[in-house]
Amino acid sequence: MRISVINIIDFDLRSIGNEREITGVLYGDILVMLPDEEGFMSLDIVSPTLDQWTKIVRQSDLKEIEGMSKGQKIILRKSTRQIEQKVSWEVFRRDHYICRYCGADDRPLTVDHVVVWEEMGPSVPMNLISSCKKCNNKRGTMRYEEWLESPYYLSMVPSLTVDVIAENVRAIADIPYIKEHLLRNVKRSR
Repeated sequence: MRISVINIIDFDLRSIGNEREITGVLYGDILVMLPDEEGFMSLDIVSPTLDQWTKIVRQSDLKEIEGMSKGQKIILRKSTRQIEQKVSWEVFRRDHYICRYCGADDRPLTVDHVVVWEEMGPSVPMNLISSCKKCNNKRGTMRYEEWLESPYYLSMVPSLTVDVIAENVRAIADIPYIKEHLLRNVKRSR
């Protein structure tokens, strides 16, 4: 296990709710961890001021979180991350109820955005892929093309069928269309 003390100045509040999730609670001198498939591997310790603590709680608890877009701070609404069940089930059915990243068919599925939500990727079937929570969290906000070249994804490729691998690669060709056409339509509708 790795334990690090992070200076609050170096701590990115925007990572809470995006790359970092609540995985445990500290009660006095007892750390209670939620069950995790990978086990407890590392712990980062931050000592915020009361004002910084308020910001951390707000970032993790409210329906809005801070994010970045084109180098500028923006407020994202977590509630807009809710994807209609009809859309999710359409994606699960299309992807044959498996995680398209690791091939697992024995765990709950989520949907992952090809053009990530943080870059305003729309929640439409063309931009969604069925993914188990572990793979979705591993990818985080990594660009899709980088994800398909990541050591984690590449280690999963042997457990995928040729058709699934081909579908994952084919999704790269949709990215320009998603960014140019679908995203433009989403902006117009706001």
